[in-house]
Amino acid sequence: MIIAGKKVLYNSKEFKILFDQLFPSMCVLATRILDDEHKGKDIAQEAFIKLWQNPDENFATENSLKAYLYVLVRNACYSLLRKEKRITKDPLEQHLHLPSEKRILEEILREETFSLLHEAIKELSPQARKVIKLTLQGMTNEETAQKLSVSINTVKTVKKRAYKALREKLGSQFMFIVFIQLIDFFN
Repeated sequence: MIIAGKKVLYNSKEFKILFDQLFPSMCVLATRILDDEHKGKDIAQEAFIKLWQNPDENFATENSLKAYLYVLVRNACYSLLRKEKRITKDPLEQHLHLPSEKRILEEILREETFSLLHEAIKELSPQARKVIKLTLQGMTNEETAQKLSVSINTVKTVKKRAYKALREKLGSQFMFIVFIQLIDFFN
């Protein structure tokens, strides 16, 4: 396949990197549509097999490859749901059983955003990574301090520095991530 004018072979290091980056997002999307993690992973894997079976595919950018895979996964999920008779071809009935396009796009955006966040977190110091991960799991400063056997002031300082580093790394996307976290918290 060709991405942004560069040939990527399916048995290459570049393809493995792409697979490692994109496969989890495809699994999440399929799992949310199907409400079945095992089937979601199967669908995501089948999408990459279809990609592999079409070596002449040409994508202008990595984002166009992602979009292609998202559509492939979504359509495969819908086909499976029809096959399992969980939906019909009747548009009215189908609408009642499937997540809306808007909801699917929201899930894709959320998954992409969290993927960026987790990549940025990997670049933090080991202590900052631990503090941020515990914070994202909903732990308070006190709980984090106890779990890591440090003072609460250490947690606050590490968290402040980590947030600053994440803001610098992610720019305006950082505020979007915080906004999504708040929405998830209140839902």
